[in-house]
Amino acid sequence: MEYHMFEKNTFCNGAAFVARDEGVEEDDGWIITFVHNEDTNTSQVHIIDTKNFCGGTVAKIEMPCRVPYGFHGAFMPISFQDQ
Repeated sequence: MEYHMFEKNTFCNGAAFVARDEGVEEDDGWIITFVHNEDTNTSQVHIIDTKNFCGGTVAKIEMPCRVPYGFHGAFMPISFQDQ
């Protein structure tokens, strides 16, 4: 069992798994989740590499406003070459 730890008083919700293109193993990809820090009242999107789940966050994207708990997103591959 592995854990990814967020900063103190930071909580996540709405996590989604995004597979790496041409990934070989079932956990080859990223977890993308919305997080909210209760101390600073800021929301972010965190991207976590599933091959290094216990390690640091790959990227943090600051959201311009509060993302409420229970908000969910969907991440799907899109090819712009055929359009």
